[in-house]
Amino acid sequence: MQILNENGQRVFNARYALLDQNGKVIETFEQAVRRIAKAAASIESDMKGWESTFASCIGEMLFVPSTPIWANIGKPDRPWQPAACFVLAVEDSLESMYQTLSQTAFVFKSGGGVGYNFSPIRPKGEIVMTTKGKASGVVELIKLYDASSNMVMQGGVRRGASIGILNIDHPEIESFIEAKMNGGLENFNLSVGITDAFMEALENGSNWQLTFNGKVFKELPAHEIWGKIINAAHACGDPGVVFIDTIQKHNPVPSRVINACNPCGEIPLSPGESCLLASMNLAKMMDGSELNKGFLEEVTAVAVRFLDNLIDIAQYPLESIAESTRATRKIGLNYTGLQDALIMAGLPYDSPKGREFAAFITKTMSEKAHAVSESLAEEKGCFPEWKKSTFYPGTKRRNATCITMAPTGSVTTLAGCEGYGIEPLFAVSYKKKTNVAGEFDVFSPLFLEACRKAGVSDSVLSEVAKKGSCQNIEGIPDSIARLFKGAQEIDPQDHIKMQAAVQAYVDNSVSKTINLPNSATPADIGVCYRTAYNLGLKGITIFRDGSKKGAVTVGEQKEEVKGKLRRGDILPRPSSAQGTTHRIDTGCGKIYLTINYSDSGEILETFITTGSDGGCLVYTEAASRLISLAIRGGISLDKIIEQLEGTHSCPSFMMAKGKGKKLSPGKSCASAIAKKLSEVKAQINGKNKNHTEEGLKCPDCGENLIRAEGCLVCHCGYSKCG
Repeated sequence: MQILNENGQRVFNARYALLDQNGKVIETFEQAVRRIAKAAASIESDMKGWESTFASCIGEMLFVPSTPIWANIGKPDRPWQPAACFVLAVEDSLESMYQTLSQTAFVFKSGGGVGYNFSPIRPKGEIVMTTKGKASGVVELIKLYDASSNMVMQGGVRRGASIGILNIDHPEIESFIEAKMNGGLENFNLSVGITDAFMEALENGSNWQLTFNGKVFKELPAHEIWGKIINAAHACGDPGVVFIDTIQKHNPVPSRVINACNPCGEIPLSPGESCLLASMNLAKMMDGSELNKGFLEEVTAVAVRFLDNLIDIAQYPLESIAESTRATRKIGLNYTGLQDALIMAGLPYDSPKGREFAAFITKTMSEKAHAVSESLAEEKGCFPEWKKSTFYPGTKRRNATCITMAPTGSVTTLAGCEGYGIEPLFAVSYKKKTNVAGEFDVFSPLFLEACRKAGVSDSVLSEVAKKGSCQNIEGIPDSIARLFKGAQEIDPQDHIKMQAAVQAYVDNSVSKTINLPNSATPADIGVCYRTAYNLGLKGITIFRDGSKKGAVTVGEQKEEVKGKLRRGDILPRPSSAQGTTHRIDTGCGKIYLTINYSDSGEILETFITTGSDGGCLVYTEAASRLISLAIRGGISLDKIIEQLEGTHSCPSFMMAKGKGKKLSPGKSCASAIAKKLSEVKAQINGKNKNHTEEGLKCPDCGENLIRAEGCLVCHCGYSKCG
């Protein structure tokens, strides 16, 4: 039985252990393992034998069940609900909307996350025939669902997490795309359902129609909608995109249409279905620098049977979910610690050989899992919808799907791995604050081990700690630097290529974050989305550093010392900054001004992007660069505002005002930007001096949260998806 490390024990006590009526932990890790193993083996003819096998694999952390399994299965005071991922249908009636909301509450209570496709909902302003009133629309409905998420804890662990998908041809798609631009919807991920037809229209430069129930509401160039998507993702991280035609092409039961997925995107499901998850621990599958293929296959076989058994003993929150889940018997075996395995094998995450190794691992698991599912079909019968599936009649299967790639925040900490799921290390070093020991440096153990073998001195490690990175540090061997790149030091295209290499052998989908630097442009995001589509991915989530709260700061940050710079000195920008995005309505259209702040709360830099109907992209980009450069060069913000205000009036601005259009204060784009900067500066000066725009804090240990696999996670094991 594996002994949990400090963080693993903390996760177990906080989320998984059996508690008494006063909330006191009354169960050890070993007892919990036995509890789960006994429940999973209860339907086997050889109960004791399988209980021992399940307990051995789980106790040694060879595979790790997902949070709902730990939190629910085998407990006397909870329903035995093992699924983590759900999709619910929502139809265009008041009864359906609130019925689905009620169903959602029960799913959240049992520890699951929910996905919806809101495309059946009529757009805002449309007449409701039964009442002759006007429909509130999709975005308002999502706000209702989001508010309700705050009321229910997922299995007593975290707030409910959801994803809302809206198809690209829905009349409310533009409002949906921009729904998170000004904050809010904290419990919802948003994704646009992209079709092959839209991508073809985008490629051909064609127009695109927004329709509902056969009625065309609007027609506009496809590239305008595309521009709105990538601008919003650039500004705030949402929406992501899911390629719904690609998903449906790989649907094992085509008659059960799939148009939605779970909150982190790794499980496409038809309405009413759920899926169970467990993670193989790849750090335990390595024999030195080599993968122990036979051992991986052996443990995979046990994990598939374990998950399949849980479908039968499960007590689902709704009978309709039980029926749909058992009709297809979908399971999602995935892995954690890919980065650990790559490091042990001496393969950089962003290398062709690294991707080949990841693909080989995934293929090995996939082939074994499918073989076991075929064997279980012979032993226990095929899933009920088998005759309607793409496997019929040639291949018997117990499970419609077997392999996925899910977020693994808490289970990774429990297992003691360094890499979350298929993600690279976020950083090789970071600072940790505690109430007892104060602040101290924390290193990746694998990095530290490599440095000790190479004879790296403590002084060099101190430099790594200051920077939070081992790149370009004198004294760090090139071979180590190449192997230990952090997530933000890996090219976005290499992130996507890794996702594609793994997706080739995954039945469901892949939850992964494509990290981009703060300097990435909307065009860069557009390239990522197009690449994902061309590589056959089912969906993609990007995260531009600083675009959304929750990014951790690694390394030491240099304090701003304005007025003390020598002539020509430019303060380097920190590796991470937080900010807000403001919409400005100009004579040419909308522009978006993102203002980033230093740790002290002062304005640090600006980024300006145009809307689809905005002004000159080159001009606005140049303006934002010069403003940022001037600030970091020590020029006061008041002087910068004064110069922007002093520009001439813009004819487009004056003409638009003359036509009665509602514009932001100002006489040109430059002066409108100046007035917004002045307004924000006044707001900052009026706030408490201690106020800063810091990232979200972990409620368990107080550390900054980092973004991985589409979730906010902490090094202590806390995770929040959505």
